Amino acid sequence: MGRKQRGYSLMELMIVLAATAMLSMGGMRGWQKWQQRQRLEQSARSLLVWLQQQRDEANAFNRERVLVVIRNGELWCLSAEAAAASVCHAPSRRIWMPPWPGVTLAEFTPGLTFFGLRNTAWNGHITLENEAGRRRAVISTWGRIRLCRAGEAGCR
Repeated sequence: MGRKQRGYSLMELMIVLAATAMLSMGGMRGWQKWQQRQRLEQSARSLLVWLQQQRDEANAFNRERVLVVIRNGELWCLSAEAAAASVCHAPSRRIWMPPWPGVTLAEFTPGLTFFGLRNTAWNGHITLENEAGRRRAVISTWGRIRLCRAGEAGCR
């Protein structure tokens, strides 16, 4: 009587495991890039919302909101407090910190200010970056705030 072979040989199993490992590494790399893009986008949108809040509060209370960068080694934050703190503490109405580590401040126009009078602002930009690229928040003289990718034609 013939014996039927059941199961897989060691060679077949090793080939399948090697193929699975190679596909997993490629997928992991793609997932990490996607994650970095999402973190940069979330940080930029969070910054946009915070800037809009500062603009709206300046308009509502007819007060200036001067934006200042505070750096503590690797940590950094933006402050709109009248007496800017020297240390970044927990995010609040007047303090913005990037929600993800690895998102850094690439460019900041010094003296960015929102004025209560006529809802205007000192024009400039704030650029965030990480491994996935750069996103820029552009503030116009009329108080308009928009996001764009740094390097695009209309992103100045």
